[in-house]
Amino acid sequence: MNKIDITKALASKDEKYNSDPKFIDMLYRAWWTNWRSAEDRRFRLTDKGYDYFKDIAEVKFYQIRFPVKLVLTNKMIIDLDKFIDCPYYLTNTDLYVTSEKMALQLILFEGDLAKFGRAKRTTRERKTKNS
Repeated sequence: MNKIDITKALASKDEKYNSDPKFIDMLYRAWWTNWRSAEDRRFRLTDKGYDYFKDIAEVKFYQIRFPVKLVLTNKMIIDLDKFIDCPYYLTNTDLYVTSEKMALQLILFEGDLAKFGRAKRTTRERKTKNS
């Protein structure tokens, strides 16, 4: 499922829903941090997107706390965009994901995004070599 499909599906849960393409486009731009391509797999939500998903659409989020000493870097954020395959919301202290499977993976890394990114890159490189 892509971001446009998710936007349309969740917008319909609001009584103010309007199927007008301009309205959907407005929601799409308000909810997603990267809205340039509907087909791209970057699922990071804006504040408004997170609030709508959680409060109006009642989407379940799983919270992953970061280690106290974690400092978010651009590399970590890029890795999240590459490797998280569900809508997610990022703060300085927590990550909220909508997939239980993804939450479990992140919890196994104890919220350490650097380790998570390295492991995912290594796995991807091995799969590429074996192909």
